[in-house]
Amino acid sequence: MSKSMKQLTQFAACAIAALSVVACSSEDTAQQDNAKQNTTKGVATFDGSQPGNGTRALTRTTATYTLGGDAKVFWSSADKIFVQDDANTFHQSGAANLYNPSNKAKATFSLASGSFTLNNREVRYTGENGTDANTVTIASTQTQTTANDFSHLGTSGDCGTATATGSNGNYTFTLNHKASYLCFVPRCMNTDLGPNIKLTKIKVTANQPIAGKYDFSTGSLAQKAGETYSNTVTLNTSDFSLNTTTSSLATNGAYMVVAPGTYNFTITYTIKDPTTNVEGDIVKTISGYNCQEGKINDITANLTPTNYDANNYYMWDAQQPYWKGYEWYHKNATWQPTIIGNTSNYYPQSGSDNRFYNVNIVYGRYDAVASCVIAPNVNELTWYCMKGDPHWDADQLWTAMGHLYKGGMWLKKHNNIAGFSKEFSYDGSTDFRVNYANCNNVPLQGNPVSSQISQYFFLPALGHYFNGKLYNIGGHGSYWTSSTKSTDGEACYLGFSQYDIGVNSRPRDTGFIVQKFE
Repeated sequence: MSKSMKQLTQFAACAIAALSVVACSSEDTAQQDNAKQNTTKGVATFDGSQPGNGTRALTRTTATYTLGGDAKVFWSSADKIFVQDDANTFHQSGAANLYNPSNKAKATFSLASGSFTLNNREVRYTGENGTDANTVTIASTQTQTTANDFSHLGTSGDCGTATATGSNGNYTFTLNHKASYLCFVPRCMNTDLGPNIKLTKIKVTANQPIAGKYDFSTGSLAQKAGETYSNTVTLNTSDFSLNTTTSSLATNGAYMVVAPGTYNFTITYTIKDPTTNVEGDIVKTISGYNCQEGKINDITANLTPTNYDANNYYMWDAQQPYWKGYEWYHKNATWQPTIIGNTSNYYPQSGSDNRFYNVNIVYGRYDAVASCVIAPNVNELTWYCMKGDPHWDADQLWTAMGHLYKGGMWLKKHNNIAGFSKEFSYDGSTDFRVNYANCNNVPLQGNPVSSQISQYFFLPALGHYFNGKLYNIGGHGSYWTSSTKSTDGEACYLGFSQYDIGVNSRPRDTGFIVQKFE
Protein backbone atom coordinates (compact mmCIF):
# COMPACT_ATOMS: atom_id res chain seq x y z
CA MET A 1 0.00 0.00 0.00
CA SER A 2 1.27 3.49 -0.75
CA LYS A 3 1.03 6.17 1.87
CA SER A 4 1.22 9.51 0.14
CA MET A 5 -0.16 12.43 2.09
CA LYS A 6 -1.89 15.10 0.07
CA GLN A 7 -3.14 18.46 1.27
CA LEU A 8 -6.80 19.28 0.79
CA THR A 9 -7.32 22.56 -1.01
CA GLN A 10 -8.86 24.87 1.52
CA PHE A 11 -12.55 25.65 1.59
CA ALA A 12 -13.56 29.09 0.43
CA ALA A 13 -16.97 30.67 0.91
CA CYS A 14 -18.77 33.92 0.96
CA ALA A 15 -21.18 34.45 3.83
CA ILE A 16 -23.53 37.16 5.07
CA ALA A 17 -24.47 37.66 8.71
CA ALA A 18 -27.54 39.88 9.08
CA LEU A 19 -30.99 40.20 10.52
CA SER A 20 -32.30 39.32 7.08
CA VAL A 21 -30.93 37.61 3.99
CA VAL A 22 -28.87 39.80 1.71
CA ALA A 23 -27.67 38.93 -1.80
CA CYS A 24 -24.19 37.38 -1.95
CA SER A 25 -21.33 38.01 -4.28
CA SER A 26 -20.78 35.51 -7.09
CA GLU A 27 -18.63 35.14 -10.16
CA ASP A 28 -20.72 37.80 -11.94
CA THR A 29 -19.44 41.33 -11.34
CA ALA A 30 -22.99 42.71 -11.44
CA GLN A 31 -24.01 40.47 -8.56
CA GLN A 32 -20.94 41.41 -6.58
CA ASP A 33 -21.75 45.09 -7.00
CA ASN A 34 -25.40 44.49 -6.09
CA ALA A 35 -24.46 42.71 -2.88
CA LYS A 36 -22.28 45.58 -1.78
CA GLN A 37 -24.94 48.17 -2.61
CA ASN A 38 -27.47 46.29 -0.47
CA THR A 39 -25.16 46.11 2.55
CA THR A 40 -26.51 48.47 5.22
CA LYS A 41 -25.53 49.45 8.77
CA GLY A 42 -25.61 46.47 11.10
CA VAL A 43 -25.20 43.87 8.36
CA ALA A 44 -22.01 41.83 8.23
CA THR A 45 -20.98 40.27 4.94
CA PHE A 46 -18.54 37.33 4.78
CA ASP A 47 -17.15 37.06 1.26
CA GLY A 48 -14.91 34.34 -0.10
CA SER A 49 -14.02 32.39 -3.21
CA GLN A 50 -12.37 29.15 -4.26
CA PRO A 51 -9.52 30.12 -6.55
CA GLY A 52 -8.81 27.96 -9.53
CA ASN A 53 -12.07 26.05 -9.58
CA GLY A 54 -13.56 24.94 -12.84
CA THR A 55 -17.22 24.99 -13.77
CA ARG A 56 -18.21 21.42 -12.81
CA ALA A 57 -21.42 21.20 -10.79
CA LEU A 58 -20.06 19.80 -7.54
CA THR A 59 -21.22 19.80 -3.96
CA ARG A 60 -19.04 21.14 -1.19
CA THR A 61 -17.58 17.84 -0.21
CA THR A 62 -17.33 16.47 -3.70
CA ALA A 63 -13.91 17.26 -4.98
CA THR A 64 -11.78 17.16 -8.04
CA TYR A 65 -8.95 15.01 -6.73
CA THR A 66 -6.00 13.35 -8.38
CA LEU A 67 -3.76 10.81 -6.70
CA GLY A 68 -0.59 12.68 -5.97
CA GLY A 69 -2.36 16.06 -6.28
CA ASP A 70 -4.66 18.39 -4.39
CA ALA A 71 -8.41 18.29 -3.87
CA LYS A 72 -10.63 21.23 -4.75
CA VAL A 73 -13.55 21.20 -2.35
CA PHE A 74 -16.98 22.82 -2.68
CA TRP A 75 -19.97 23.78 -0.56
CA SER A 76 -23.28 21.96 -0.18
CA SER A 77 -26.63 23.72 0.08
CA ALA A 78 -27.16 21.94 3.44
CA ASP A 79 -24.00 23.39 5.01
CA LYS A 80 -24.12 25.86 7.87
CA ILE A 81 -21.40 27.71 9.72
CA PHE A 82 -20.93 29.19 13.18
CA VAL A 83 -19.64 32.79 13.47
CA GLN A 84 -18.29 34.50 16.60
CA ASP A 85 -19.90 37.90 17.18
CA ASP A 86 -18.49 40.99 18.89
CA ALA A 87 -19.34 39.48 22.32
CA ASN A 88 -17.47 36.29 21.44
CA THR A 89 -20.71 34.31 21.21
CA PHE A 90 -21.11 31.85 18.36
CA HIS A 91 -24.25 32.06 16.19
CA GLN A 92 -25.30 29.47 13.64
CA SER A 93 -26.11 30.60 10.14
CA GLY A 94 -28.93 29.43 7.96
CA ALA A 95 -28.26 26.92 5.22
CA ALA A 96 -25.84 27.90 2.50
CA ASN A 97 -27.24 29.86 -0.39
CA LEU A 98 -25.50 28.78 -3.61
CA TYR A 99 -25.84 31.34 -6.35
CA ASN A 100 -24.00 29.65 -9.18
CA PRO A 101 -25.00 26.00 -9.74
CA SER A 102 -22.00 25.44 -11.99
CA ASN A 103 -19.48 26.61 -9.39
CA LYS A 104 -20.38 25.89 -5.80
CA ALA A 105 -17.22 27.41 -4.42
CA LYS A 106 -19.28 30.49 -3.57
CA ALA A 107 -22.05 30.61 -1.00
CA THR A 108 -23.90 32.97 1.28
CA PHE A 109 -24.51 32.28 4.96
CA SER A 110 -27.01 34.55 6.75
CA LEU A 111 -27.34 34.99 10.52
CA ALA A 112 -30.43 36.31 12.25
CA SER A 113 -28.72 37.52 15.43
CA GLY A 114 -25.44 38.95 16.72
CA SER A 115 -23.37 42.07 16.22
CA PHE A 116 -20.44 41.97 13.79
CA THR A 117 -18.31 45.11 13.71
CA LEU A 118 -14.93 44.07 15.14
CA ASN A 119 -11.91 42.86 13.26
CA ASN A 120 -11.07 39.17 12.81
CA ARG A 121 -14.17 37.10 13.62
CA GLU A 122 -13.80 33.31 14.18
CA VAL A 123 -15.70 30.92 11.89
CA ARG A 124 -16.30 27.21 12.55
CA TYR A 125 -17.76 24.46 10.43
CA THR A 126 -18.82 21.39 12.45
CA GLY A 127 -20.41 19.29 9.73
CA GLU A 128 -23.54 19.36 7.66
CA ASN A 129 -25.65 18.39 10.68
CA GLY A 130 -23.63 20.33 13.25
CA THR A 131 -25.66 21.99 16.02
CA ASP A 132 -22.81 23.15 18.25
CA ALA A 133 -19.75 25.23 17.45
CA ASN A 134 -17.79 23.32 20.10
CA THR A 135 -18.61 19.71 19.11
CA VAL A 136 -17.80 17.54 16.09
CA THR A 137 -19.00 13.98 15.63
CA ILE A 138 -16.98 11.64 13.42
CA ALA A 139 -19.32 8.82 12.47
CA SER A 140 -18.26 5.22 13.09
CA THR A 141 -20.51 4.18 10.16
CA GLN A 142 -20.19 6.16 6.94
CA THR A 143 -21.82 5.64 3.55
CA GLN A 144 -20.65 6.56 0.05
CA THR A 145 -23.02 5.77 -2.81
CA THR A 146 -20.93 6.85 -5.80
CA ALA A 147 -17.26 6.20 -6.57
CA ASN A 148 -14.92 9.17 -6.19
CA ASP A 149 -17.58 11.28 -4.45
CA PHE A 150 -16.88 13.41 -1.39
CA SER A 151 -20.53 14.29 -0.79
CA HIS A 152 -20.91 12.18 2.37
CA LEU A 153 -18.02 13.81 4.22
CA GLY A 154 -20.20 16.64 5.52
CA THR A 155 -22.33 14.12 7.44
CA SER A 156 -19.41 11.87 8.39
CA GLY A 157 -17.30 14.25 10.46
CA ASP A 158 -15.82 16.88 8.16
CA CYS A 159 -15.01 20.08 10.05
CA GLY A 160 -12.90 23.23 9.93
CA THR A 161 -12.09 26.66 11.31
CA ALA A 162 -11.23 30.08 9.90
CA THR A 163 -10.46 33.63 10.92
CA ALA A 164 -12.67 36.03 9.00
CA THR A 165 -10.77 39.22 8.32
CA GLY A 166 -12.32 42.64 7.85
CA SER A 167 -14.32 45.11 9.93
CA ASN A 168 -17.60 46.98 10.14
CA GLY A 169 -19.67 44.35 8.45
CA ASN A 170 -17.32 43.29 5.63
CA TYR A 171 -15.30 40.08 6.05
CA THR A 172 -13.59 37.35 4.06
CA PHE A 173 -12.43 33.93 5.25
CA THR A 174 -10.81 30.70 4.12
CA LEU A 175 -11.65 27.57 6.06
CA ASN A 176 -8.95 25.13 7.24
CA HIS A 177 -9.91 21.46 7.56
CA LYS A 178 -9.38 19.87 10.97
CA ALA A 179 -10.38 16.25 10.34
CA SER A 180 -8.23 13.76 8.41
CA TYR A 181 -9.31 11.83 5.34
CA LEU A 182 -8.53 8.37 3.95
CA CYS A 183 -8.78 7.78 0.21
CA PHE A 184 -9.00 4.09 -0.77
CA VAL A 185 -8.24 2.98 -4.32
CA PRO A 186 -8.22 -0.84 -4.44
CA ARG A 187 -7.58 -2.91 -7.56
CA CYS A 188 -7.92 -6.51 -8.76
CA MET A 189 -5.11 -7.98 -10.85
CA ASN A 190 -7.20 -10.96 -12.03
CA THR A 191 -8.75 -9.65 -15.23
CA ASP A 192 -11.23 -12.53 -15.38
CA LEU A 193 -12.42 -11.92 -11.84
CA GLY A 194 -12.44 -8.11 -11.77
CA PRO A 195 -15.60 -7.62 -13.88
CA ASN A 196 -17.50 -10.07 -11.66
CA ILE A 197 -16.84 -8.74 -8.16
CA LYS A 198 -17.86 -5.63 -6.23
CA LEU A 199 -16.51 -3.74 -3.22
CA THR A 200 -19.29 -3.60 -0.61
CA LYS A 201 -17.56 -2.03 2.39
CA ILE A 202 -14.26 -1.04 3.97
CA LYS A 203 -13.70 -1.36 7.73
CA VAL A 204 -10.74 0.37 9.36
CA THR A 205 -9.72 -0.73 12.84
CA ALA A 206 -7.06 1.30 14.64
CA ASN A 207 -5.01 0.80 17.79
CA GLN A 208 -6.69 3.89 19.30
CA PRO A 209 -9.95 5.81 18.79
CA ILE A 210 -10.66 7.30 15.36
CA ALA A 211 -14.37 8.20 15.68
CA GLY A 212 -16.83 9.62 18.20
CA LYS A 213 -17.99 12.96 19.64
CA TYR A 214 -15.02 15.33 19.92
CA ASP A 215 -14.49 18.63 21.70
CA PHE A 216 -13.92 21.44 19.19
CA SER A 217 -13.75 24.43 21.54
CA THR A 218 -10.09 25.07 20.73
CA GLY A 219 -10.57 24.65 17.00
CA SER A 220 -8.92 21.22 16.99
CA LEU A 221 -10.41 17.80 17.69
CA ALA A 222 -9.90 16.53 21.24
CA GLN A 223 -11.52 13.69 23.15
CA LYS A 224 -14.09 14.57 25.82
CA ALA A 225 -14.18 13.02 29.26
CA GLY A 226 -17.15 10.73 29.66
CA GLU A 227 -17.67 10.13 25.93
CA THR A 228 -17.41 6.73 24.25
CA TYR A 229 -15.10 6.46 21.25
CA SER A 230 -14.68 3.87 18.53
CA ASN A 231 -11.47 2.35 17.23
CA THR A 232 -13.37 1.29 14.11
CA VAL A 233 -14.93 3.13 11.18
CA THR A 234 -16.95 1.23 8.57
CA LEU A 235 -17.49 2.78 5.15
CA ASN A 236 -20.38 1.21 3.25
CA THR A 237 -19.89 1.41 -0.51
CA SER A 238 -22.63 0.74 -3.03
CA ASP A 239 -21.06 -2.20 -4.87
CA PHE A 240 -18.15 -0.24 -6.30
CA SER A 241 -16.46 -1.84 -9.29
CA LEU A 242 -13.15 -3.68 -8.94
CA ASN A 243 -12.69 -4.01 -12.69
CA THR A 244 -9.31 -2.29 -12.75
CA THR A 245 -5.70 -3.45 -12.49
CA THR A 246 -4.48 0.05 -11.57
CA SER A 247 -5.40 2.55 -8.87
CA SER A 248 -8.40 4.34 -10.38
CA LEU A 249 -10.38 6.98 -8.47
CA ALA A 250 -13.07 7.00 -11.13
CA THR A 251 -13.60 3.25 -10.73
CA ASN A 252 -13.80 2.92 -6.95
CA GLY A 253 -12.30 5.92 -5.13
CA ALA A 254 -13.70 5.70 -1.58
CA TYR A 255 -13.33 8.36 1.13
CA MET A 256 -13.46 8.11 4.92
CA VAL A 257 -13.23 10.72 7.70
CA VAL A 258 -11.11 9.88 10.77
CA ALA A 259 -9.67 11.82 13.68
CA PRO A 260 -6.10 13.06 13.15
CA GLY A 261 -3.37 10.93 14.73
CA THR A 262 -0.76 8.28 14.08
CA TYR A 263 -2.22 4.77 13.93
CA ASN A 264 -1.66 1.13 13.25
CA PHE A 265 -4.49 0.19 10.89
CA THR A 266 -6.12 -3.13 10.11
CA ILE A 267 -8.16 -2.59 6.94
CA THR A 268 -10.82 -5.12 5.99
CA TYR A 269 -12.12 -4.95 2.42
CA THR A 270 -15.37 -6.86 1.83
CA ILE A 271 -15.90 -8.05 -1.73
CA LYS A 272 -18.83 -9.87 -3.30
CA ASP A 273 -19.56 -11.86 -6.44
CA PRO A 274 -23.25 -11.30 -7.27
CA THR A 275 -23.32 -14.33 -9.56
CA THR A 276 -22.11 -16.87 -7.00
CA ASN A 277 -23.51 -14.81 -4.09
CA VAL A 278 -20.19 -15.27 -2.29
CA GLU A 279 -19.00 -12.45 -0.03
CA GLY A 280 -15.79 -12.39 1.94
CA ASP A 281 -13.01 -10.29 3.44
CA ILE A 282 -9.48 -9.43 2.44
CA VAL A 283 -7.42 -7.96 5.29
CA LYS A 284 -4.47 -5.57 4.99
CA THR A 285 -2.39 -3.87 7.69
CA ILE A 286 -0.49 -0.58 7.91
CA SER A 287 1.74 0.48 10.81
CA GLY A 288 2.65 3.98 11.96
CA TYR A 289 0.27 5.73 9.57
CA ASN A 290 0.26 9.51 10.12
CA CYS A 291 -3.17 11.07 9.52
CA GLN A 292 -2.67 14.83 9.69
CA GLU A 293 -5.26 17.59 9.97
CA GLY A 294 -6.74 18.61 6.64
CA LYS A 295 -4.88 16.02 4.58
CA ILE A 296 -5.96 13.16 2.35
CA ASN A 297 -4.10 9.90 2.90
CA ASP A 298 -4.01 7.67 -0.17
CA ILE A 299 -4.29 3.93 0.49
CA THR A 300 -3.98 1.48 -2.39
CA ALA A 301 -4.59 -2.26 -2.10
CA ASN A 302 -4.35 -5.34 -4.31
CA LEU A 303 -7.61 -7.27 -3.74
CA THR A 304 -6.78 -10.41 -5.71
CA PRO A 305 -7.60 -13.71 -3.97
CA THR A 306 -5.65 -16.87 -4.78
CA ASN A 307 -6.73 -18.30 -8.12
CA TYR A 308 -6.99 -22.05 -8.72
CA ASP A 309 -6.54 -23.61 -12.14
CA ALA A 310 -9.78 -24.97 -13.55
CA ASN A 311 -7.86 -27.06 -16.09
CA ASN A 312 -7.04 -29.81 -13.57
CA TYR A 313 -10.35 -31.66 -13.77
CA TYR A 314 -9.84 -35.16 -15.20
CA MET A 315 -11.66 -38.41 -15.59
CA TRP A 316 -9.55 -40.90 -13.67
CA ASP A 317 -6.08 -41.23 -15.24
CA ALA A 318 -7.17 -39.70 -18.57
CA GLN A 319 -4.43 -38.53 -20.88
CA GLN A 320 -5.92 -35.04 -21.16
CA PRO A 321 -8.05 -32.76 -18.96
CA TYR A 322 -11.83 -33.09 -18.89
CA TRP A 323 -12.37 -29.87 -20.89
CA LYS A 324 -9.30 -29.95 -23.14
CA GLY A 325 -10.10 -27.89 -26.24
CA TYR A 326 -13.27 -26.49 -24.67
CA GLU A 327 -11.79 -24.53 -21.76
CA TRP A 328 -13.78 -21.86 -19.95
CA TYR A 329 -11.33 -19.08 -20.75
CA HIS A 330 -12.33 -19.16 -24.42
CA LYS A 331 -15.56 -17.49 -23.22
CA ASN A 332 -17.77 -19.80 -25.25
CA ALA A 333 -20.99 -20.15 -23.26
CA THR A 334 -21.61 -23.66 -24.62
CA TRP A 335 -18.21 -25.02 -23.54
CA GLN A 336 -16.86 -25.64 -20.00
CA PRO A 337 -19.52 -24.63 -17.43
CA THR A 338 -18.33 -22.12 -14.83
CA ILE A 339 -21.45 -21.88 -12.65
CA ILE A 340 -23.04 -24.62 -10.50
CA GLY A 341 -25.77 -26.44 -12.37
CA ASN A 342 -24.67 -25.45 -15.85
CA THR A 343 -24.09 -28.22 -18.39
CA SER A 344 -22.13 -28.66 -21.61
CA ASN A 345 -22.27 -31.49 -24.14
CA TYR A 346 -18.56 -31.16 -24.95
CA TYR A 347 -17.38 -33.52 -22.20
CA PRO A 348 -15.53 -36.79 -23.02
CA GLN A 349 -17.98 -39.56 -23.90
CA SER A 350 -16.00 -42.39 -25.53
CA GLY A 351 -12.76 -44.30 -25.25
CA SER A 352 -11.51 -42.80 -28.50
CA ASP A 353 -11.26 -39.42 -26.76
CA ASN A 354 -7.93 -38.77 -25.00
CA ARG A 355 -9.96 -37.07 -22.27
CA PHE A 356 -11.67 -40.38 -21.45
CA TYR A 357 -10.70 -42.37 -18.35
CA ASN A 358 -8.20 -45.22 -18.20
CA VAL A 359 -10.35 -48.25 -19.07
CA ASN A 360 -7.89 -50.91 -17.91
CA ILE A 361 -9.70 -52.90 -15.18
CA VAL A 362 -7.57 -54.97 -12.80
CA TYR A 363 -8.95 -56.62 -9.67
CA GLY A 364 -6.32 -56.10 -7.03
CA ARG A 365 -3.69 -53.41 -7.12
CA TYR A 366 -3.61 -51.17 -10.16
CA ASP A 367 -1.71 -47.88 -10.30
CA ALA A 368 -2.24 -44.94 -12.63
CA VAL A 369 -0.07 -44.66 -15.74
CA ALA A 370 -1.16 -41.26 -17.14
CA SER A 371 -2.48 -38.05 -15.53
CA CYS A 372 -3.07 -39.51 -12.06
CA VAL A 373 0.57 -40.58 -11.67
CA ILE A 374 1.22 -37.28 -9.85
CA ALA A 375 -1.60 -37.83 -7.34
CA PRO A 376 -1.07 -39.45 -3.92
CA ASN A 377 -1.94 -43.14 -3.69
CA VAL A 378 -4.84 -44.35 -1.58
CA ASN A 379 -2.60 -45.18 1.41
CA GLU A 380 -1.22 -41.65 1.50
CA LEU A 381 -4.68 -40.12 1.39
CA THR A 382 -5.80 -42.13 4.41
CA TRP A 383 -2.99 -40.48 6.39
CA TYR A 384 -4.06 -37.01 5.29
CA CYS A 385 -7.67 -37.86 6.10
CA MET A 386 -7.23 -39.52 9.50
CA LYS A 387 -3.95 -38.10 10.83
CA GLY A 388 -3.60 -34.81 8.96
CA ASP A 389 -5.64 -32.73 11.45
CA PRO A 390 -8.21 -31.62 8.82
CA HIS A 391 -9.72 -28.15 9.30
CA TRP A 392 -12.65 -26.89 7.25
CA ASP A 393 -12.19 -23.17 6.55
CA ALA A 394 -15.49 -21.61 5.49
CA ASP A 395 -14.01 -18.12 5.11
CA GLN A 396 -10.92 -18.68 2.96
CA LEU A 397 -11.51 -16.73 -0.26
CA TRP A 398 -10.33 -18.03 -3.61
CA THR A 399 -11.27 -17.81 -7.26
CA ALA A 400 -11.81 -20.16 -10.16
CA MET A 401 -13.02 -19.54 -13.69
CA GLY A 402 -13.50 -15.82 -13.12
CA HIS A 403 -15.71 -16.12 -10.04
CA LEU A 404 -15.35 -15.77 -6.29
CA TYR A 405 -15.71 -18.70 -3.90
CA LYS A 406 -14.77 -19.62 -0.37
CA GLY A 407 -14.44 -22.84 1.56
CA GLY A 408 -11.90 -25.63 1.63
CA MET A 409 -9.82 -27.97 3.76
CA TRP A 410 -6.51 -27.42 5.54
CA LEU A 411 -4.40 -30.58 5.92
CA LYS A 412 -1.02 -31.13 7.49
CA LYS A 413 1.85 -31.52 5.06
CA HIS A 414 3.08 -35.09 4.96
CA ASN A 415 6.38 -34.15 6.64
CA ASN A 416 4.34 -33.05 9.68
CA ILE A 417 2.29 -36.27 9.94
CA ALA A 418 3.99 -38.79 12.23
CA GLY A 419 4.30 -42.25 10.65
CA PHE A 420 3.23 -41.12 7.17
CA SER A 421 3.71 -43.94 4.65
CA LYS A 422 3.09 -44.73 0.99
CA GLU A 423 3.19 -48.46 1.60
CA PHE A 424 0.61 -48.75 4.35
CA SER A 425 -2.58 -46.95 5.34
CA TYR A 426 -2.97 -44.89 8.50
CA ASP A 427 -3.36 -48.10 10.56
CA GLY A 428 0.31 -48.82 9.85
CA SER A 429 -0.24 -52.36 8.54
CA THR A 430 -2.87 -52.52 5.74
CA ASP A 431 -2.08 -51.73 2.10
CA PHE A 432 -5.33 -50.24 0.77
CA ARG A 433 -4.07 -50.65 -2.79
CA VAL A 434 -4.45 -54.41 -2.36
CA ASN A 435 -7.07 -54.67 0.36
CA TYR A 436 -9.29 -51.65 -0.16
CA ALA A 437 -11.28 -50.11 2.66
CA ASN A 438 -12.72 -46.65 3.02
CA CYS A 439 -12.21 -44.29 5.94
CA ASN A 440 -13.92 -41.16 7.19
CA ASN A 441 -13.21 -38.36 9.66
CA VAL A 442 -14.88 -35.22 11.01
CA PRO A 443 -12.90 -32.00 10.36
CA LEU A 444 -12.39 -29.23 12.86
CA GLN A 445 -14.00 -25.91 11.97
CA GLY A 446 -11.91 -22.87 11.13
CA ASN A 447 -8.34 -22.47 9.99
CA PRO A 448 -5.38 -23.78 12.02
CA VAL A 449 -3.77 -21.40 14.50
CA SER A 450 -1.63 -18.81 12.73
CA SER A 451 1.56 -19.87 14.52
CA GLN A 452 1.27 -23.36 12.99
CA ILE A 453 -0.33 -22.62 9.63
CA SER A 454 2.96 -23.16 7.76
CA GLN A 455 2.66 -26.86 8.67
CA TYR A 456 -0.53 -27.14 6.59
CA PHE A 457 -1.64 -26.71 2.99
CA PHE A 458 -5.05 -25.71 1.63
CA LEU A 459 -7.32 -27.60 -0.77
CA PRO A 460 -10.17 -25.51 -2.22
CA ALA A 461 -13.63 -27.03 -2.56
CA LEU A 462 -13.54 -27.09 -6.37
CA GLY A 463 -16.52 -29.42 -6.81
CA HIS A 464 -16.61 -31.82 -9.76
CA TYR A 465 -18.06 -32.48 -13.20
CA PHE A 466 -20.32 -35.37 -14.14
CA ASN A 467 -21.91 -35.82 -17.56
CA GLY A 468 -20.72 -32.30 -18.40
CA LYS A 469 -22.45 -30.65 -15.44
CA LEU A 470 -20.70 -28.65 -12.70
CA TYR A 471 -21.52 -29.73 -9.12
CA ASN A 472 -20.81 -28.40 -5.62
CA ILE A 473 -18.02 -25.89 -6.30
CA GLY A 474 -17.45 -23.99 -3.06
CA GLY A 475 -19.15 -26.73 -1.04
CA HIS A 476 -17.31 -29.96 -1.77
CA GLY A 477 -13.81 -30.97 -2.81
CA SER A 478 -12.99 -34.16 -4.77
CA TYR A 479 -9.40 -35.21 -5.55
CA TRP A 480 -8.35 -38.38 -7.39
CA THR A 481 -5.72 -40.80 -6.06
CA SER A 482 -3.34 -42.78 -8.23
CA SER A 483 -5.05 -45.99 -7.08
CA THR A 484 -8.07 -47.97 -8.19
CA LYS A 485 -10.41 -49.84 -5.89
CA SER A 486 -9.09 -53.39 -5.68
CA THR A 487 -12.49 -55.06 -5.64
CA ASP A 488 -14.41 -53.61 -8.57
CA GLY A 489 -12.26 -51.29 -10.65
CA GLU A 490 -13.63 -47.98 -9.44
CA ALA A 491 -11.02 -45.36 -8.59
CA CYS A 492 -10.22 -44.01 -5.11
CA TYR A 493 -10.50 -40.36 -4.20
CA LEU A 494 -10.42 -37.93 -1.29
CA GLY A 495 -13.70 -36.10 -0.77
CA PHE A 496 -14.60 -33.46 1.78
CA SER A 497 -17.18 -30.91 2.83
CA GLN A 498 -17.80 -28.78 5.89
CA TYR A 499 -18.87 -31.74 8.00
CA ASP A 500 -16.86 -34.73 6.74
CA ILE A 501 -13.71 -35.88 5.01
CA GLY A 502 -13.12 -39.36 3.68
CA VAL A 503 -11.36 -41.71 1.29
CA ASN A 504 -13.88 -43.48 -0.89
CA SER A 505 -14.33 -44.79 -4.45
CA ARG A 506 -16.17 -43.51 -7.50
CA PRO A 507 -16.72 -44.55 -11.14
CA ARG A 508 -13.84 -43.33 -13.27
CA ASP A 509 -15.93 -41.15 -15.58
CA THR A 510 -16.32 -38.36 -13.00
CA GLY A 511 -14.28 -35.19 -13.45
CA PHE A 512 -12.28 -34.73 -10.23
CA ILE A 513 -9.17 -32.63 -9.55
CA VAL A 514 -5.75 -34.18 -10.15
CA GLN A 515 -2.75 -32.63 -8.38
CA LYS A 516 0.24 -33.28 -6.16
CA PHE A 517 -0.20 -33.03 -2.40
CA GLU A 518 2.31 -31.39 -0.09
